[in-house]
Amino acid sequence: MPRPNILLFIVDGLRTDFLGCMEGPRFCRPNFGATPNTDAFAASGVTFSQAFCVHSVCMPTRASIATGRYPHIHGVWANGVRLRDSEVTLAQTLSDAGYATCASGKIHHEPQQPYRPLAPSITGPYYGFQEVHLSENHLGADYMRFIEERHPDLKDRALTRDRIPEEAHDLTWITDQAISFIEREAQGEQPFFCQCSFHELIPPCTPPPNYTGLYDPADMTVPELRQDDLDRKPPWYRQCYEGYVANGRQPDEPTLRRYLAGAYDQLRFVDHQFGRLLGALEQAGVADNTIVLFTADHGLALNDHWQWRHGPFLFDEVINVPQIWRLPGVWGMGSAPCGRASAPPPGTDPAMVEQVDIMPTLLEQCSVAIPPGVQGRSLLPLLRGEDGACGAEAVLIQERHAPDLVARGLDEHLVWQVGIRTSDWKLIHYTEYRDAGDRFGGELYDLRNDPGEFVNLWPESDYLATRRELEALLMERLAATQDPLPVNEYHY
Repeated sequence: MPRPNILLFIVDGLRTDFLGCMEGPRFCRPNFGATPNTDAFAASGVTFSQAFCVHSVCMPTRASIATGRYPHIHGVWANGVRLRDSEVTLAQTLSDAGYATCASGKIHHEPQQPYRPLAPSITGPYYGFQEVHLSENHLGADYMRFIEERHPDLKDRALTRDRIPEEAHDLTWITDQAISFIEREAQGEQPFFCQCSFHELIPPCTPPPNYTGLYDPADMTVPELRQDDLDRKPPWYRQCYEGYVANGRQPDEPTLRRYLAGAYDQLRFVDHQFGRLLGALEQAGVADNTIVLFTADHGLALNDHWQWRHGPFLFDEVINVPQIWRLPGVWGMGSAPCGRASAPPPGTDPAMVEQVDIMPTLLEQCSVAIPPGVQGRSLLPLLRGEDGACGAEAVLIQERHAPDLVARGLDEHLVWQVGIRTSDWKLIHYTEYRDAGDRFGGELYDLRNDPGEFVNLWPESDYLATRRELEALLMERLAATQDPLPVNEYHY
């Protein structure tokens, strides 16, 4: 069989509990049938319910997907920090191995910038992508040219994504470019890697008119808000909440319900685009030889713990992300893998996995050598159901000097977090916190008895031994994740 193709689909800011295919006691938010294509796709593959991002915002997480390395190693420690050219990316590795590569949509390896309609197009190679159709949270120049040429009457509305019809919507355009690439490359002899990614589901969302109003705000599930939640957390949580209230960015409940309904509208539209991509693989005759991964860069707070958006928070609503795999030769898509009599069945796997695992998994399945310096591990033993395969003991999470704090009226250097999450515990250590005092040097949660992370046990003397054990595990993980490559510049 020829080397497999790859379709990597990344949604910006997708909570796991927005998907109907997710299972478990924490995933209790109604799906309202918003993701039929994603749910059907998950039924033919493996969904890791305990997949975690390495950071709380876009650029660090996307850099980790692209490099298989942690933010304190690849150097993208916050939004606005460019991924350095010396980092070896998944796209570059595949391109060097003979793959045709294309990125369509939000890549976000460079800081956001407004794209003028007549600005020069960004062409490949771009971080290893030979073909690029770039759009970020701001609209891309190529898309705006498309609007000027095909829908000139929508130019002003397109700039603000104001009631853009489906045929002219930027998500449709992004998908169209990816489908065009797939159709062209399916006719050739080269395998291909296509990364398709959309801007965030952070409300207020802007689906096209025919996808607006599908869901009733009255049906939305709003977060459980406990009055003592902020009292049990370090003061900067309350400062973040009060900062958003002061500048009018913290939604009240009616606004929150309306925003959530709009996010489901947008999610239904995103799911439709994902379905179009899967259909394009089938139509081109390459579905049975294409690895497909559906994932997200990070989740969203959406008012959990009184917080809006996502960074700089590390609770599970932000760091637990979808990771749904379908591989050729597995789960009825061809012969059973590894000479086994039969392939393992599809379903939900509770093994703990990380974003840095994506790159080595894809490369191993494509029989491409994994570059030196990659820190993740291949998930193929788990995906193939091999005897003895297991997930990680703990995942590493971090957030450093977040510019997101500035939007709340706080100093971006206020807090610097690094932590670990095991199946039973989460510990977040504050490497730097200017207002910590003696009481709050971090956060500690018993996830077995407090899955909602309401009760911070860090200051409790009864849990000091547990805290010390987890701190030791954290130090071991940090020591084990030092850059294996000889470099002269460190970003931590």
